[in-house]
Amino acid sequence: MSTFAVTNPNTGEVEKTFESLAVEEIPGVIQAADEAFHKWSRTTVEERAAVLSRAADIFESRAEELAHIIGREMGKPLKQGIAEVKKVAFGARWFSKNAGEFLEPTELPEAQGADRTYVKHDPLGVLLGIMPWNFPFNQIARFTLPNLMVGNAIMMKQAAICPESSQKFQEILEEAGLPQGVYTNIYLNSSDAEQILQDFRVKGVSLTGSESAGASVASLAAKYLKKSVLELGGNDPAIVLDTDDVAALAKKLVTLRTANAGQVCTSPKRFIVLDHLYDEFLDATKDAVNAVTVGPYDHPDTDMGPLSSEGARDEVVERIQEAVSAGATLHTGGEKLNRDGWFMSPALLSDIDLNSDLGCNELFGPAVMVFRAQDEQDALRIANSTQYGLMASVWTTDVERGQKLAESINAGMTFVNTHMDSSPEFPFGGINNSGYGRENAQWALREFTNERLVRLNEQKLDS
Repeated sequence: MSTFAVTNPNTGEVEKTFESLAVEEIPGVIQAADEAFHKWSRTTVEERAAVLSRAADIFESRAEELAHIIGREMGKPLKQGIAEVKKVAFGARWFSKNAGEFLEPTELPEAQGADRTYVKHDPLGVLLGIMPWNFPFNQIARFTLPNLMVGNAIMMKQAAICPESSQKFQEILEEAGLPQGVYTNIYLNSSDAEQILQDFRVKGVSLTGSESAGASVASLAAKYLKKSVLELGGNDPAIVLDTDDVAALAKKLVTLRTANAGQVCTSPKRFIVLDHLYDEFLDATKDAVNAVTVGPYDHPDTDMGPLSSEGARDEVVERIQEAVSAGATLHTGGEKLNRDGWFMSPALLSDIDLNSDLGCNELFGPAVMVFRAQDEQDALRIANSTQYGLMASVWTTDVERGQKLAESINAGMTFVNTHMDSSPEFPFGGINNSGYGRENAQWALREFTNERLVRLNEQKLDS
């Protein structure tokens, strides 16, 4: 039987292993979740909110402890890990305070032929979550928190390299008063996902991950007629139109790109710079990349930790080398570091063919890629030359100009003078190969509900 394991990317050492869920155990887990759902769905929104509010307090009080866990699991620098855990607490409080309003029945006053017509937003049942390792707590939370408020039950398959944090998430929810079975962490082998989705009691699935994983899960969801939400990869553009401080903007974008070692679906992966700024911006970007301090997750000076695994690090380095062989210019970095663990130096590349691997496909690692655009329309052409459509940003001193351009980029989320923003107040998700459906805010609260139409009339029978 295969195992889930904590393999510390700072050292390369396996620290803990966890046994995978046996196939014959799956029906019992589903049964427990379904029984818990029927009880949980009958609780009031106020009761559910109280659980989330208590969970928020626990997450916040244990932020540093939990950040150390994910630092050892996938290498996230401690400051970034603490910020992630506090974000979970913020999300739990937001949904506990606001979900009730969004879950109120939607009145349809213009619907003709009845005394009253409205739509109830009822829970569906047991849902399967399949989440990645790059934000071990927050990715789970973004799916789980709104669905707990709806009244659904969750079976959660976290990535195999994050087995300790995934179990902690369940323990904290139950410590906060969530009944057992409403949220269940499962060490599920990916090959056994069909065993869950084929069960009638499981009503939907949400996956955050790669395009290939998304296609596989979407095909299973279609086969068994399940509702699905997919949050996949991105090759997100950041268009630089103008700035009063080239060095500061270059540093800002490099900091965003190298956060979490570049392992972020919404990371600004393509810097598209207008011609009049390009040379100065490229020089400033090289300085910013070279200033990034690479080190262990728990060192106070670390800006960028190791990549999540040896395979992840080696793939990024290899694809950078292949890009150079195909004609791209490597200005700095992009090499394995000679130390224990899965470290590499952040890279800066330019002269990348839009039809090449790195021009078309997501690179999930710390590689800054800079593209020259002749003018604003050329920048838009480059930004939209992708099959993805997750997040995009425009950087300019003229916000109105930036807004017009941002609204022309093909993406689910477009920003001006910021990037990588996510919060429970506004929706998160993409289009095209970046997936479908939305997380956060009222959109998350409606994704896995039965939008039940109700029409009421006095009985008036013809005599």
